[in-house]
Amino acid sequence: MSQRKSSRPSPLLRAVKKYSVSAFVVCSFGAYAVHERLLATDVSAVSQVPVAAVTRQVSAPPALIAQARQIAGAAPVASKPMQIAASKANVAAALPPAAAALGTYKDGEYTGALADAYYGNVQVKAVIHGGQISDVSFLSFPNHRRTSVRINTYAMPYLTSEAIQVQSANVNVISGATLTSEAFAQSLQSALEAAKS
Repeated sequence: MSQRKSSRPSPLLRAVKKYSVSAFVVCSFGAYAVHERLLATDVSAVSQVPVAAVTRQVSAPPALIAQARQIAGAAPVASKPMQIAASKANVAAALPPAAAALGTYKDGEYTGALADAYYGNVQVKAVIHGGQISDVSFLSFPNHRRTSVRINTYAMPYLTSEAIQVQSANVNVISGATLTSEAFAQSLQSALEAAKS
């Protein structure tokens, strides 16, 4: 009778493999937790991040911050100035110029197209009164991840405030919220195009 070699690994080898896989999984979860905690710290300290080309500081009105909290259902956000930086791939370079003069839009409410922000879509509604942008509200934004909610709750009031201030979609990119800033500008630009026709 011929003997066949067993193809099963030895118990010691199985134990080593099992513990190696377990250690890898535990380390991966630990690294993810540390990453999330550091990211939360980075987002809360966005105004302390060194930025090469700071154009100005913008303070969001408390009403806009309250609106963003209500939409996101997120924790309260401190109303403090945030640095707005002009990105190398500035949104203005990618979009056609907005209305040249104030008062060139038709009164009404105009919904912009959905714009992809990688982690979700951004869609805004522009309210035009007296030929000028009087309000911009978010209809949708990336909010399926804890990090997205935290970033967007912080960034949305600044984007809205700046769009009203400059009366166009030509807003600066907010450091830490680049994708949301670009998608906001694209959606707002489509709404303003509808308001011009």
